[in-house]
Amino acid sequence: MRGIDLEEDWLYASTRAVEVEKAVKQDPRLLAAWKTWSRCMAGQGFTPYHDPVAAYTDTAWHRDSHGNTPHTQRERATTVADVICKRRHRTVETWHTVRAQKQAADIAQHRGGYAGGLRQLRLYRANIDDVLRTLGQATSGRCCTRSMWPNTLGEPPPVVRPV
Repeated sequence: MRGIDLEEDWLYASTRAVEVEKAVKQDPRLLAAWKTWSRCMAGQGFTPYHDPVAAYTDTAWHRDSHGNTPHTQRERATTVADVICKRRHRTVETWHTVRAQKQAADIAQHRGGYAGGLRQLRLYRANIDDVLRTLGQATSGRCCTRSMWPNTLGEPPPVVRPV
């Protein structure tokens, strides 16, 4: 692609996200939250899953190729217990807090890589706009511009003012 620097990959944030998720899953605060959640599940008579993802992916739910399940009474009851335990012990809040902190630390530590990835993403989008204009499919700057992608890589959403 014209002008794209593969050393400064526009998919940088996606590749870093994998590493951040590994760090999140090893964080002692999240591991403790999952342990508390698991004990709560067991206390309500359900399988003491390692974490909520294990509950969701339990093979007992017999997911089909589309991810759907028969929604048995046991599955529905497990889901209710899952939500009760998550709310009671603030599991989701802990999970999101840990993830946000790990993401912020990763961005601070790898600021140059993220900035380079953002430059490449903007160039990629500009190339798409150029090609579409060349083909006579004017985009009016809407196809791949910042306004179409307000939250990508932490960009703030556009300010909307009443007319």
